[in-house]
Amino acid sequence: MKIKIEFTKGNKKLPKTTYILNVGTAHNCPSDKLGLCEVSDKCYAKKAEIQYPDVLPFRKRQRNVFNRCNAETIASALLESSKKARLNKMIFFRFSEAGDFKNQKDVDKMSEICKILTSNGVKCYGYTARTDLDLTGLLLFSSVNVSNDLNGWKEKGANRFKAVPEYTKKNLRCAGSCKACDICSRFKGKTIEVEIH
Repeated sequence: MKIKIEFTKGNKKLPKTTYILNVGTAHNCPSDKLGLCEVSDKCYAKKAEIQYPDVLPFRKRQRNVFNRCNAETIASALLESSKKARLNKMIFFRFSEAGDFKNQKDVDKMSEICKILTSNGVKCYGYTARTDLDLTGLLLFSSVNVSNDLNGWKEKGANRFKAVPEYTKKNLRCAGSCKACDICSRFKGKTIEVEIH
């Protein structure tokens, strides 16, 4: 039986040339349960899962497929979809728009996916609060944006994606739309401020 790999091509904030794959749901986010998320009470991914009835089941299906398929199968499905697309071929791959890695095995699988995609010319990036896990392999093939200062990942090359009530003049600023900005995928080892919304 062939397993369907579900992903999205862009959203309100991301261009359709960015293919997105979540490894879980915001409502069952491991980082939230571990106290690693600094914006749990303001999580926009949780809001989407409440506001739009199809979002939570879709993300649950993405998690199930991520569990069942190996990295090669997932990367191949993304590349094949891009190859078949007349418009909106994959330029960027974004992981974990919602939810987070459950364990080190998840991180290692995503590292392999990004390795394959990068070797095919796709720029990979994503977000995690799982600074308790080893992100070294993932950093080799992707820009990683972390939501807290634990375990020195910024010094090791991750961006610190810092939620602030209002912007300071000390750091790079998130534009609030990846259609207008690419600092999360272009830089490494920077602090990027995002205004809490």
